Amino acid sequence: QLDELIKYKIMATLKELKELLAEQSAVDIAIEVSGFTGFRTTLLEELTQEEIDKLYNIHAPKPAPTMDEEFNALKYELVLKEWRSKILALAEREGIKEPKSWHKFNDWMILYSIYKKPLTAHNIEELKELYKQLRGVERNNQKSAEKPLNKAWWRKAGEIKNLN
Repeated sequence: QLDELIKYKIMATLKELKELLAEQSAVDIAIEVSGFTGFRTTLLEELTQEEIDKLYNIHAPKPAPTMDEEFNALKYELVLKEWRSKILALAEREGIKEPKSWHKFNDWMILYSIYKKPLTAHNIEELKELYKQLRGVERNNQKSAEKPLNKAWWRKAGEIKNLN
């Protein structure tokens, strides 16, 4: 996430790329350009603008992130982990995720979650919506547990039996 917050130079010129690679030997540059272009060329002058930009961003010194950028990235990661743990705890309570097994939970995420993607691919806003969906599942299971002989009722009966 920290890399996403740091902005890099988007458009580089051929002159800037040459200045950046000036310390390398011509052979080293030719080998790198050849490999980078899929052996299409060995000359910097024959690179497309997109290739120039990518090569420049690979070799350009990255600006050090500011304290605010680092703080915001770390804060974002902490909030993301907090929402994921809330979702996993709720999913385990509802029987969607089994302890020590991710298979059932991953299947549920792909088939039934509102975004149809793995938990790690969600951003914070999507995690909030997913949490709401799981809270709805929890409420539906509580209502269903009041009707005898359905899956939610049997699960609740098993929990009550285990308490004795």
